[in-house]
Amino acid sequence: MTNQLTDRPYRGQSMDDRRRERRQVLLDAALTLVGQQGYSNISVRALCNEAGLTERYFYESFKNREAMLAELYTEQTARLRAAMIAAISLPSDGTNATVGKGLRCFFSMLKQEPELARVILFEVFGVSKAMDELYYQAMEDFAELLRELALALGLDTTPPHTDSNVVYAGLVGACVQMARRWVLDDYREDIEMMVESARLFFRAVAE
Repeated sequence: MTNQLTDRPYRGQSMDDRRRERRQVLLDAALTLVGQQGYSNISVRALCNEAGLTERYFYESFKNREAMLAELYTEQTARLRAAMIAAISLPSDGTNATVGKGLRCFFSMLKQEPELARVILFEVFGVSKAMDELYYQAMEDFAELLRELALALGLDTTPPHTDSNVVYAGLVGACVQMARRWVLDDYREDIEMMVESARLFFRAVAE
């Protein structure tokens, strides 16, 4: 039976709205702490202190720290992918410019949001098999995005005896490794150099 007291709106918000709001506050706090200190160095208590919530509300939203990290990683990769889709959807002068828009968005977000970069590029590794699987699924999603872009631009012309899925997975892997090196080197190279370097891989596939 529904509890009418607990389900009653509070300041115009339903219980479900308040739960979603608390969950997002916790995820925002997790992005800050994981991005600055690393996943292995933060506790539930520290996370709740950052969010200004009690531990009760953490466990209302997440089973444990790993579940929180999985949700954070999924949220941030989705943000990055959506931003890249928006960038490559803008009008541009030809294929080269379209690819450049997507790459520029990728590298720009990593530099402008170092916490996001750390979460996406480093913090999910070695946590568990489930997190490894989540990472590889995200990489497959980015590879599919590249395949769809190539189809739209008329570049999906991989030769016989090759697998286009493997090719696009390799492109994603190359860009991710370049990004990791760049971040670890404290973003020493400028963004345009990173864009042009990564674009070489796309030209090789197109040719």
